[in-house]
Amino acid sequence: MGQNEIKLSHISEILKCIPTSLLIVDKNKNIIEANPSAKKLLGKNIESRTLDEIFFGREQDIFDKVLQGEIIQREKIELDNTLIGFSASPIYDNNSIITGASIILRDLTEIREIDESLRRRERLAALGEMTAGMAHEIRNPLAAIKAGIEYLSRDFKDDSKGYNYIKIILNEIGRLERIVKDMVAYASQRPSNKSKIDLKDVIETTLMTFQEQLREQDIKVKKYLKGELICMVDEDELVTVVTNLLLNALEAIEKDGTIEISGEEEKNNIKITLKDDGGGIPEDILPKIFNPFFTTKHRGTGLGLSIIHRIIQNHSGTINASNEKRGAIFTIIIPKGI
Repeated sequence: MGQNEIKLSHISEILKCIPTSLLIVDKNKNIIEANPSAKKLLGKNIESRTLDEIFFGREQDIFDKVLQGEIIQREKIELDNTLIGFSASPIYDNNSIITGASIILRDLTEIREIDESLRRRERLAALGEMTAGMAHEIRNPLAAIKAGIEYLSRDFKDDSKGYNYIKIILNEIGRLERIVKDMVAYASQRPSNKSKIDLKDVIETTLMTFQEQLREQDIKVKKYLKGELICMVDEDELVTVVTNLLLNALEAIEKDGTIEISGEEEKNNIKITLKDDGGGIPEDILPKIFNPFFTTKHRGTGLGLSIIHRIIQNHSGTINASNEKRGAIFTIIIPKGI
């Protein structure tokens, strides 16, 4: 074996051992070498393709600059919902002529999600402080208005036009009170009172409070709760989570449908899913549904799902929403903590 062949053999072995994704391309941007990490990131058959084929012609100018002698650092490209960071350097032969380029790639998707989560928490914390102040300022005058209207209602007969207007006012005051209540619940930063709870019992107990409404709307509930779902949680807060998710499902279905609730252990976590056949969530609003005050409901406060999101986060868990066949599905993962 000649010296050059030995070098190439060693280089090939080194490439296989490098955990970072690495590509070697020739001057025509043909991929001539890809280590296992790069194949896992971009696809197994990338060595028979060009950079333009892999990246659909995007960042073509950047790769052209590398093959003209520039060094590129910390660029980013989106590929099939995966954020990829890359740096590239030209490769020279013994005569200082550029023969190709080496490209280092890194999957930045998880880093982006962590960054977005941190920024979201910062925004929600600031919004929570503002919301708490607003709720306090609204609650006192609202109570005075309600007391005044109820006092004035005594001067009207039950079937009079004036009394009907007062009923409308009182109903709207009630709606404002619910909004303020949700604002206080969202802004609440009280420490969680955690204890060892079986989430199966939480789900069963919460469902009992919905029996009448389920019967009226002709909605069936299917439960797939495997074994004991024991974890360290704040029971009151988890009741709030299940209650709000059930309310969402009931509103989405309206009449004659099915809700499926599943629960199972996953290593050190408990996984709970709630699925309905109410038509699903429009894809364009899916990324926004956990944002405070975002709602598509005419009389909604936009805080129900935000409260759920905050509770699950405070339990070091995650909640995701997606569409599945006819309806929406919410997936919660909570650490057992025991």
